[in-house]
Amino acid sequence: MLLFLTRHGETKWNRLGKTQGIQDTSLTDLGRQQAEKLAQRLKASKASIDTIYCSNLYRAKETAEIIGERLKINPIPNQLLNEVSFGNWEGLTLREIEKQYPGQLARWRNELTFSPKEGESLISVNNRVGFFIEELKDKCQKDNENVLIVSHAAITKVLILRMIGIPLNLLTKFKISQAGLSLLRVEDDNNSILFLNETHHLEI
Repeated sequence: MLLFLTRHGETKWNRLGKTQGIQDTSLTDLGRQQAEKLAQRLKASKASIDTIYCSNLYRAKETAEIIGERLKINPIPNQLLNEVSFGNWEGLTLREIEKQYPGQLARWRNELTFSPKEGESLISVNNRVGFFIEELKDKCQKDNENVLIVSHAAITKVLILRMIGIPLNLLTKFKISQAGLSLLRVEDDNNSILFLNETHHLEI
């Protein structure tokens, strides 16, 4: 099975540097253009996509619908792919979070069980993503389907780390861009990254 992974296109909160979490923001015009360019990239791919899964949050569903329209596939929303809930950090920039809650960002990144107030810890997110992976294997891997997952930066990172067997505390060591594309080959005991966060299609 080939597993394509992407993050939603740009939102207004992305542009303002605000932490979105589970807030239901929508795409900007640029975000829709990014989704369309990604759709064109995927349509031209030699490996055709059989199924699209997406987060329940509107910015991811909108991105998936733009891609799905081009590929003639109806996306399947799944709340297990929703972005991390950042609790009382949501709506704040990183600078504002550090000012109002000093030291908490570093704790969330380094202490897997730490969560902001009313938010999720990394270990909780990792467990949630694990449930989705098991569902995915049951439904798609046995039929050798190629799958696209449209979600969010942190969720995409956790999916990649978990599928490859890389420690979760390395989450901040790589970037997932808006509408960037990653590809994994999923086999029984030997998953591998074919490419990571490709963005050439956005430069066209």
